[in-house]
Amino acid sequence: MSTIQHQELYSLLHQGVSKAEKRGTSVLVSQVLSIAAVDPLSFYAAGSSGYQNDRTFWSDPDNDTTIVGLGRMKQFEARSDRFRMIEQEWQEFLQTSVIDGAPARPGVGPVLLGGFSFDPSAPDNGSWDHFPEGGMILPELMITSAGNNAWLTINAIVNGEDDAEGLSEKLLNKHHLILTDLNDEPYLKGEDFSIEEIRPNDWKETVQSAAASIREGKLEKVVLAREIKLQSSNSFSSSRTLKRLKKQQSDSYLFAFEYGNQCFLGASPERLVKRDGQQVYSTCLAGSIQRGETAEEDGELGNILLHDKKNRIEHDLVVQMIRTAMEEECEFVQVPSVPELLKTPDIQHLYTPVVARAGKGTSLLRMVERLHPTPALGGFPQEEAVEEIRRIENLDRGWYAGPVGWMDFQGNGEFAVAIRSGLLNGNQATLYAGCGIVGDSDPQSEYEETKMKFKPMLTALGGNQYD
Repeated sequence: MSTIQHQELYSLLHQGVSKAEKRGTSVLVSQVLSIAAVDPLSFYAAGSSGYQNDRTFWSDPDNDTTIVGLGRMKQFEARSDRFRMIEQEWQEFLQTSVIDGAPARPGVGPVLLGGFSFDPSAPDNGSWDHFPEGGMILPELMITSAGNNAWLTINAIVNGEDDAEGLSEKLLNKHHLILTDLNDEPYLKGEDFSIEEIRPNDWKETVQSAAASIREGKLEKVVLAREIKLQSSNSFSSSRTLKRLKKQQSDSYLFAFEYGNQCFLGASPERLVKRDGQQVYSTCLAGSIQRGETAEEDGELGNILLHDKKNRIEHDLVVQMIRTAMEEECEFVQVPSVPELLKTPDIQHLYTPVVARAGKGTSLLRMVERLHPTPALGGFPQEEAVEEIRRIENLDRGWYAGPVGWMDFQGNGEFAVAIRSGLLNGNQATLYAGCGIVGDSDPQSEYEETKMKFKPMLTALGGNQYD
């Protein structure tokens, strides 16, 4: 802990305390310090000693923004009108804040990290009791990493009677202790575990029933998910799992959110929406096939996917919905006329990027609400598909397939769709996977597709084969 850092933070905290005393209310104080580059995964792992069950992690596929949050300085939760309520409360909370040192780049300074359940009206079986229907966390300590640059954000909520000197020393000492606990943890093999299928034959019958409903014209597509349960002799480690995901799924969004003794984490290839200044980005990702064992086979499989009628129908429904949502909220929407391939280590997808400019009144969480769930995760038409999922899917999705991500104090941020993911709970874990059902869907083929989609998380957790 340097004298300069202590003096800077003390001065800012003193300013916040004076402001809080004058206003008779609490005030957010946020100090940003430029620091030497820190391995975000090591910072996350080291945070377990002082912030057990209070850690968040986010990184994008381009390594443009990696954020690690420790602690909960403030938590924003909402169930009813959850996107609007959290955004409104965040904006009101920021009005009296004291922020210093934040550079003009997204993801530095006061940042909320968190997510939303897939469907707050879905049946609840208790699996996600620690997770709110909508929850965003302002960390106490936060590292933002971008290339060779790194920033530490220290957040405190002060009142008029607080001791700025003591609080400054306490916060910087916490950061110093974490930095001294960093280590280059070796790339470890995961734990062996058993896999329990959850009513696979019932799930196939549900697929068959849903396909029949679609052929009858009740809707065009519905996405059905299923789960598998894992049991290990040792506790699953979120830090080690993230490290393996980073190595194995480097071209995906990595995320981890701890609530209570549970951690929801994964590696998603699918962006929902990103805002960077006036630029808004979304991704149409639907239609999947496995990777080939050789370059020739991989190319053949990709070509099959590009020309497969079922997958193109699925993909076009997503493009249609996202284009409409973007055109209603943004300006100058650009959508390529044909999809391309997005290849991850285990799966290749049909992919269409969308770019637009923010319109008047466009906000990040407004766009999240407008886009979620896309036909790739819910179905089409949206409302009818979600209602069908509630009716026939015997599963509590929780945050699986919901929007997860971050938003900063300037309105920038990014949300991904929480697929290729699992819920860790001690020596137990639940993994989730889904697929789009249309009129000619074959239950066994859809079942095999979900097995392919379980593979990234299974490999990261222990490498067990799933046959």
